[in-house]
Amino acid sequence: MKRMSCGIGWALGAACLLALLAAPCMAADAVTLKYSTYVTEKSWHGEMHSWWANEVDKRTGGKVKIKTFWMESLTKHKDGLQAVQTGMTDLTWLSSTYHPSQLPLFMITDNPGNFRNDYVAAVLALYDTMENQKELKAELERENIVQMMPHISGHTQLMTKKCFGSLADLKGKTLRTYGGARAKYYETLGANPIFMPYPDIYEAVDRGTISAFDGAVVLSNGFKHYEVAKCIHLINAGGSLASGVFMNLKTFKGLPPNVQKILLDLRREYGMKMAQKQFDDEQTFYKEWNAKYNVVTRNLSDADQKSNTNAIKVAQDFMVKKQEASGFNATRGVWEYYTAALTKYEAERAKKK
Repeated sequence: MKRMSCGIGWALGAACLLALLAAPCMAADAVTLKYSTYVTEKSWHGEMHSWWANEVDKRTGGKVKIKTFWMESLTKHKDGLQAVQTGMTDLTWLSSTYHPSQLPLFMITDNPGNFRNDYVAAVLALYDTMENQKELKAELERENIVQMMPHISGHTQLMTKKCFGSLADLKGKTLRTYGGARAKYYETLGANPIFMPYPDIYEAVDRGTISAFDGAVVLSNGFKHYEVAKCIHLINAGGSLASGVFMNLKTFKGLPPNVQKILLDLRREYGMKMAQKQFDDEQTFYKEWNAKYNVVTRNLSDADQKSNTNAIKVAQDFMVKKQEASGFNATRGVWEYYTAALTKYEAERAKKK
């Protein structure tokens, strides 16, 4: 039978998926899903996502294939939620802080201090929260999305063109932030934070538009930030977790139950694999940046660590109250559920070591 790609989108795409493994859709014996991302194919994340796509093909026996569009060649990262909701793409890498009004409960899991050094435990806690905290689960369903590949950035560190003497040097400086509660975190430290998509960081630092940015070394490596940022201040204040690759929920539900199970089982396996590799590779990149590109890493002084801990707590409290005041009454419940789950999985994994 001739194989034909059904680019899933709009009514025709939905019909193709419902017919998968049953009545043929325009003589197709496989479905091809479009995946839009902003990273390059040869980047760390690109290679991880390619592994996932290959596993989807293999584990579904070729019934589901992934066609990846790299470097925003199909849709823009900042438009991720709308792109996957409307069928412009079937899957995309989206981040909650880019869509705060649509994903307010999901975004709260990106509070500063949202994870420590067990990245696998953080991903497992997020799974637990998405699947079992009823208000967050309802939010994702309402927005017609389901996560296929989780993302954990690793600790987003403070990266600067030149080293600061202390965090006090942030006062009045304009820096890029990921958004959400991290803006309040940097404001508490005296900075002037502005939201900026990750692909725009290099040029902004190079031109001097910003003095610093919160960056994750593994992701930043793919964007060659070592060329413009010569100092990394190790704030270890958590990072991006409320992010990842999401599929259109209707598209997912249109797949046969056995295929849905394959994808959800793979999601868990991928998440644990990615989180552990993220943690392990961070140290490699720090050393490589230092040896090849003369990038310095600096630990915080005791005084700066005290200021840092206070800023994390201020930002957490501020964001929960802000979201509640905006009518998102389940915010505190989601944050407390996630933090309790994180503690539980950290303890479980510590016992196995």
